[in-house]
Amino acid sequence: MVVGQSMKILIVGGGVAGLTIGWRLAASGCQVEVLERGLAGRGSSWAAAGMLAATAESEMRDDTYAHLAHAGRAAWPNFAAELEKVSGILLGYRECGALLVAQSDRRAGELHSAAKELSARGQKVAWHSQEETVRLEPLLSPKIKGALYASEDAQVDNRQLSIALARAFKSAGGILREHCDVRALEVKHGAVAGVATADGNICADKVVIAAGAWTNNIDGIDEGVLPPVRPAKGQMTAIAPPDGMAMPHHLIWGEEAVYLVPRSESLLIGATVEDVGFETSVSHKTLKDLIARATRLVPSLSSWRVVESWAGLRPRTPDDWPVLGETPVAGLVVASGQYRNGILFAPVLADMIQSLLLGEDPGPLFQGFSPTRFAKG
Repeated sequence: MVVGQSMKILIVGGGVAGLTIGWRLAASGCQVEVLERGLAGRGSSWAAAGMLAATAESEMRDDTYAHLAHAGRAAWPNFAAELEKVSGILLGYRECGALLVAQSDRRAGELHSAAKELSARGQKVAWHSQEETVRLEPLLSPKIKGALYASEDAQVDNRQLSIALARAFKSAGGILREHCDVRALEVKHGAVAGVATADGNICADKVVIAAGAWTNNIDGIDEGVLPPVRPAKGQMTAIAPPDGMAMPHHLIWGEEAVYLVPRSESLLIGATVEDVGFETSVSHKTLKDLIARATRLVPSLSSWRVVESWAGLRPRTPDDWPVLGETPVAGLVVASGQYRNGILFAPVLADMIQSLLLGEDPGPLFQGFSPTRFAKG
């Protein structure tokens, strides 16, 4: 096996996943190039909210996906500290906790039961009554029924994260090629040999596809080799408070498919899930509806002003689980399909892919996300 400094690895995709994998591999001595069709970190990673909300995002399940989410969350404190030290960039990492708010009696019953179950599993969660919740987060509507409080959920500034990862990757010796349009894979005798770009071919021993929603837009291989990944559009907006008005302290999840993420100067409100291909326009009507849902949680938001609105494309698989691992083409590895949780998964996902490429054990969680699970026959 080719290992260490003699291994050349191409990573197709320069978002958080591709840059984190690239940084780890470059730091371990591999020759690594990240090929990004646009600007590194300016696609889905830039459009995200930066939530590290393992409890909310795993929907209180106890399965392999939930274990990956919680492993990612547990890895983030050390990962953030290391990345800040290497890059010199503050990431805005903050363990602010999350409130999963019940706006109906039915939801209150569900969350109350979930809090008991998750606590029994050892997670740091608790059910708070309406009075306790409003005392914890005074901006919330007095009409709420209570909330599940997940104290360990956190957030990071996803845009600062993207910039920091690009810097860390390059400082480790990696080569970042932006505006590099990968058009096809080069395959010889059943093994990947590199990629064909708009500017010529690049040879490699291994290729990692971390292209997010664009995973299946690469030619040169048979249909079905790459797992099915499609774009899921998400629209978001950021609003700022009037002078002198306080910001919420916690991540807030409502039961009307809306979440609130407080930053230093604005509140992020997200996000839609739309199956519209690669279309990324912003709809005033849709954003108005998002803000209306948010205002039913925090009534004072009706007087806040919109400062930015945008749309991004999440990579979604048919079962909403990531695809991680080897394909039927030797040397071709996939790290995609993270859907809503690419940033949450990033530290653990990168360690798994690094271990795989270096011939080490990726760990027990890895097998649950094999890209071959979608193979027909």
